[in-house]
Amino acid sequence: NPASGIDAIARLIGKAGKVFLIGLGEDGIPARAFAMRLSLLDILTVHHFDAVLMTASISTATKADVLLVFSEHGQQTNLCKISRQFRERHGKVISVTRHSANPLRAHADHSLLVSAHDDRAHIEPLIYHSALRHLLDMIFVLLCESGKNRLDQLESNLERIHSLMEP
Repeated sequence: NPASGIDAIARLIGKAGKVFLIGLGEDGIPARAFAMRLSLLDILTVHHFDAVLMTASISTATKADVLLVFSEHGQQTNLCKISRQFRERHGKVISVTRHSANPLRAHADHSLLVSAHDDRAHIEPLIYHSALRHLLDMIFVLLCESGKNRLDQLESNLERIHSLMEP
């Protein structure tokens, strides 16, 4: 991922009207975590881990919106259909996949590529998730530092969350 690509993705997310996020199965975990972090910055998110629910939500998408589609291998037909539907609404699609040619990347305006390879089957998923987290952390930091009082919003939202957890 070139720095200019990471910066462009962070700018898209930062100026989006709404950020839609979807990941099916295990890919839903980082999608949900990133949606929560974006919400802490007062970025409006629509997160689903079900293709049917996301298809219904896409009906509200506009050209000002962004869809992040998480799919390790980028082969899920439903996610490709959702990406096409989102682009029909003139929104921007960002795929989050392994660094490989795949159908989901072909439907995306931008791609976050996760490079994580190991011959050991028990190690490769660990590397993938670590690399993915690192990419998402970089984007989160860029968003925090992009102005618009995002750090103040983050601090305020974290204080509200901590107050709920106090006895």
